[in-house]
Amino acid sequence: MKKFVAILVFATLAQAGFAQKSLGTGNAAESKLVHFFPNPASAFINFEFKQPVERGSVIQFYSFLGRKVSSQAINSNRLTINLTDFITGIYIFQVRDASGRLLESNKFQVAK
Repeated sequence: MKKFVAILVFATLAQAGFAQKSLGTGNAAESKLVHFFPNPASAFINFEFKQPVERGSVIQFYSFLGRKVSSQAINSNRLTINLTDFITGIYIFQVRDASGRLLESNKFQVAK
């Protein structure tokens, strides 16, 4: 049963685009939209956007099992997220534009 659940979770994450780091062409380091730090994080994590993000864009946070933990609108090129409600573990963030298109996805660790 555990193998089935693990395979199902992996398939769901892959289908949702969690395996994708960033969209675009060229070198992955050049196409990254988001710089985040510190990683691992404990109390907060900072996100810096290298280019202006269009109005209506959001950043969504998921547990490693795919459960949506939080979502926040992006209103500036810097964003600090308070991790008080996050437990120790690996999380995935997704940056989506106003139409819901995935702009970037990556993972970070919370260590408390």
